[in-house]
Amino acid sequence: MTSVQALTAMLKEMEARIQALGSDMQKIKKQIRLLMEENDKLREELARAYGQAGDSTPARGGLKNLWDLYQQGFHICNVHFGRIRTTECLFCEAFWDREREGGR
Repeated sequence: MTSVQALTAMLKEMEARIQALGSDMQKIKKQIRLLMEENDKLREELARAYGQAGDSTPARGGLKNLWDLYQQGFHICNVHFGRIRTTECLFCEAFWDREREGGR
């Protein structure tokens, strides 16, 4: 194989890899969009459950709903609200401490 043929073969191989990477990137972007949409919906549901969606009065049972969500592994603090917890969260714990003390 001549050096020109070798370079041509290398270019074709490189082009195929670039196309494959582009395809993978499009799949990842689509998955990210879907996850972001799902995250937005979950945040809206949590906000509604807590009574923050448009009105200033807490929804009936909002604290119980928040506690249930926290027990299911979601953050309920304002720092990470709606994200999945992998460990205990000091901010969420501080929120519960304030609620136990009377909402100060």
